[in-house]
Amino acid sequence: MNKTRMLFDKPIYVGMSILDLSKHLMYDFHYDVMKPKYEEKLKFLYMDTDSFIYRIKTEDFYTDMRGMIAYFDTSDYQEYNPHNMPRCNKKVLGKMKDESNGVIMEEFVGLRSKMCVVNLNEESVQAFNRNEANEEKHKKVNSKRAKGVKKCVVKNRISFEDYKNCLFNKRDHYRTMNLIRSKKHELYSIQVNKKALSGKDDKRYIRQDGIHTLALGHYAIKRCEG
Repeated sequence: MNKTRMLFDKPIYVGMSILDLSKHLMYDFHYDVMKPKYEEKLKFLYMDTDSFIYRIKTEDFYTDMRGMIAYFDTSDYQEYNPHNMPRCNKKVLGKMKDESNGVIMEEFVGLRSKMCVVNLNEESVQAFNRNEANEEKHKKVNSKRAKGVKKCVVKNRISFEDYKNCLFNKRDHYRTMNLIRSKKHELYSIQVNKKALSGKDDKRYIRQDGIHTLALGHYAIKRCEG
């Protein structure tokens, strides 16, 4: 017989609502704060569920940021930071954070969703790590992401140059990984040779230069193909 009663105690619909509201906050920040502030000086590089990466042409972004402090959570900055950034809005919902906490980004390579790398200024990183008042010790020079690849492989066997090579030379990179799998409740080890880096983004239209992209369905695609 089919069940006549069920216990539904997991509010799955809340997850959908949270994602919708997060997108609303993200787009509001981009179109109502950043675009009016910088206009053509703002270049949109990458977007994830809860983060942006921009290229901004300005005299001093940290001075600009202090003027827009109401939109940011700066509680993770060092207490005595070189940018004189006040620490405020800790854990306030909807506020944006500077992921590098005042350490300057120098280079970025974004191959596709969840596959990117950010290179930080080495001197800025060293100064950050020397600060005795800093609670977050040993910030790394680069931050690498490659979805589906083991963290130890990304950390030790994929370099910033590999990302650049993949982007500019259209060369996919493969890495071997040792994995544990289960089949019929029996565990066994396997070694796979997996595509770790690829610039073939099937979620975006890649323009002829191989770097810039457009959203699928963008009005300018016909002009690019024409």
